[in-house]
Amino acid sequence: MGEFAPERVAPQYAAVEQARQDLPGPVRSRLRRGSRRAPARRGYLTATLLRCALYLGPLSVTIAAAGSLRRVSWLVPVTVLVLGWSAAQALTSIGTSVAKRSGAAAGARLVGGGFLAAGALCGALIWVAPAGLLGGERWLAAGIGAGGLAVLATVTAALVTRAEAAVIRWSLPCWLLAPVTLASAVGDGWADRVPVGPLLLAAIGAGLVRAFRPAFTRGLPDRPPLLRAELRRGLGLLVVGAAQAICLALLWRAGPAGVTSPAALPLLAAVPVLEALVAWHVRQVDAGLDLAESDADYGRHVRGVAIVTVAGLVPPLAAGAALAVAAYRLPYGLSTMAGTRDGVLALAAGTLLGGVFAITFLLAARGRTALAATLAAAPPLVTVAAPLLPLPLPNRLPLLVVVLTATHLVGLLTVAHTAADHRRTL
Repeated sequence: MGEFAPERVAPQYAAVEQARQDLPGPVRSRLRRGSRRAPARRGYLTATLLRCALYLGPLSVTIAAAGSLRRVSWLVPVTVLVLGWSAAQALTSIGTSVAKRSGAAAGARLVGGGFLAAGALCGALIWVAPAGLLGGERWLAAGIGAGGLAVLATVTAALVTRAEAAVIRWSLPCWLLAPVTLASAVGDGWADRVPVGPLLLAAIGAGLVRAFRPAFTRGLPDRPPLLRAELRRGLGLLVVGAAQAICLALLWRAGPAGVTSPAALPLLAAVPVLEALVAWHVRQVDAGLDLAESDADYGRHVRGVAIVTVAGLVPPLAAGAALAVAAYRLPYGLSTMAGTRDGVLALAAGTLLGGVFAITFLLAARGRTALAATLAAAPPLVTVAAPLLPLPLPNRLPLLVVVLTATHLVGLLTVAHTAADHRRTL
């Protein structure tokens, strides 16, 4: 074999490029787009259902651990939620990219290392916090932190390694323990005889081991270096996750005890629908790269997808605004009942918050991570900072509804502009 000579190879590449340029415009455009993205092998609806089923794991664990959560201060679950959800958002993005380049084992190890760092930070905060802030149960708070982060790490590892179905099967014991806890709360005697605590720990551990099984594969190569674009996107999603968790905490603590619980109902109902809408949008824009015959066809295709997407994001805004207005126009009999208005406002805030979540995830999926982080951070920052202004302001719950309405409206206009811009590809 002779010595490599670039000057002998370059003319061949020039001839290929010249032949490409000689093709008709539509054919050249189609070839260029077809090379950007391979066709999706999994339907977006199946992937959406799997993600929603994965989310039932943390929800079931929260219900099953309700007795322990009542023994600690509200700051403990809020801290775990902020650390765990922000880490999950960032590590899902970075870990998925690493898994595509270097395999599922490398992605799982990255997720494990990230959650170990989050666990160390959570443990340090619990260790240095005054006992009064923890409800007097320091070791219980540490156990809740470890268990909560383990559940979120399980979900993240399943998404990164594409083992959603297997991890869902291993999470079924957590699903079964949640109704047992609810039965015990309503006074069923048989439920009190079930050792929910030990069984819950065993179920969490089993799911964690299954999710991180690829990380223990022998003969792994060294962890690949992280790209700068991956780090920027991960940092943006870290901010998105932290802002979303803080919004949930603010909504939970905005009204009297027990009044804001209805806010979870519209969120739980909206998550599958909005997840499907975001996945459909991404899939349709991606498919347009291969189906369009010209730049004009692709532009028309993307604008049509944008119209449907914006139409799907309007109902949460309309329903939330209608509930907010109805809260101040209740019949006399309902308006005199304590907590009725706050309950309706909580429903409005939960509905609007679900729409804001969908908007931020859609913007992040279209590559507008910085804009998504800005929109996600606006509601908690404004809600916390507004009382510091020398202006007459409503209570925190009505203020949160107003801020979420404004954020949803701005986000809707931003999505309409971004989604219809065919120059931005996934």
